[in-house]
Amino acid sequence: MKFKLKNTVLFLFFVFKGLTPVFSQEYMDLLLLFVDEKYDVCFSKSMKYTIKDKTKKDPLPYLYVAMSSYEMSQDHKYTNLYPKAFKTAISYSTKYRKKDKEYKYKSDAEPFIDKFKSILTEDVENLIMEKTESSYSKASSLAKKICYMDPDDYGAKLLYSHLCFLIKDKTTGKEYFKICKAKLTEMSDNKFGLKYLSKSQQYILRFALIETAHFYKAKNPSQSKEILELGKHFFYEKSEDSKIEYSQDYKNFYDKL
Repeated sequence: MKFKLKNTVLFLFFVFKGLTPVFSQEYMDLLLLFVDEKYDVCFSKSMKYTIKDKTKKDPLPYLYVAMSSYEMSQDHKYTNLYPKAFKTAISYSTKYRKKDKEYKYKSDAEPFIDKFKSILTEDVENLIMEKTESSYSKASSLAKKICYMDPDDYGAKLLYSHLCFLIKDKTTGKEYFKICKAKLTEMSDNKFGLKYLSKSQQYILRFALIETAHFYKAKNPSQSKEILELGKHFFYEKSEDSKIEYSQDYKNFYDKL
């Protein structure tokens, strides 16, 4: 009965947070601390697991460090003791994904990673709008971290490629663009491909395609349209597989080129 009660509490917690319920039996102590909103205790205990010989290779403690750090970054009561909580959340999100190369704990991690990526992408968008060398550099750094958080996010890689060109790192820009173009071309052959992308992956891909195409619009319109063509099957028309709100921007931009 006690275990069932815990599961009910966990379910309600994740529903309240707008996340998918997760019931991993591993590191239940960390999960319960997180659910109880004892984020500082969860952070400290998770961090200890990351340095112990027996557990330092396990991915989940890194995920709990990231999640608890993020939650602390959103609460002023932790500001003095954990002033770098947001940066820690970014760092340990990438460390988690490096540990979980096969994404064994996808069901545990994806709701948080997806939400966190969306927040960071909004920061990238704001930095791009500033249109300065410094803002482009900061945006590039964030985009690179998003790529590490989700190695399967080719929209993030395209965005990083675009930003590399803006900061005059053409070598890296070309390298990532080549990878993205090949993958997106492959995805275009699968008319059901959109439904396999998470909400953040869909949003970032659409944003990256439009942003990159705008970059080439004046000096190379044909390349601009070629870039938009990579996502036309996803974003030109409304799709039942879309997890993001439809926008006419993609269609209008494509038609004007």
